[in-house]
Amino acid sequence: MSGRPVFKEGRKLDVGIAEIDGQFREIQSQLERLRHASIKQYSYATCAILGDLSIQMRITFAVQESLMRLLSFPDTEAHISEHRQFLDQLETFRKRSQNFDLADGVSGDMQGWLIDHVQNFDRKFVEHFLGRSVNPAPSNDRPLSAKSESAC
Repeated sequence: MSGRPVFKEGRKLDVGIAEIDGQFREIQSQLERLRHASIKQYSYATCAILGDLSIQMRITFAVQESLMRLLSFPDTEAHISEHRQFLDQLETFRKRSQNFDLADGVSGDMQGWLIDHVQNFDRKFVEHFLGRSVNPAPSNDRPLSAKSESAC
């Protein structure tokens, strides 16, 4: 992951499916919290936020992967592989943060990955999803959000 500036315009990550868009906004919020905590060198908060972010990412990925399987998306395995690589990296960051060894720019790195992933993977899935005539009508419900008890 490379050090990229934090992307503050979360709506640009919208893919047109209300549930996924809401999850991405929650992830954006957590990345912004992570950025602030790491700038201020709040190690405990950084670790807790990384734990919450890990849970939220797992929820988001599970939703996407379920939809991919249900709709026979042809690149499901490659997409899932991308998800697993990110979760592994996130776990590495979380473990490092427990030892107060987390370099600045982690939130920017994660943000960069998210932007690349949405542009290069999620948009293809959404095209397939919409091409299957499935109506992803917006819902009034708020997406699932992750709140965890920290292991920090």
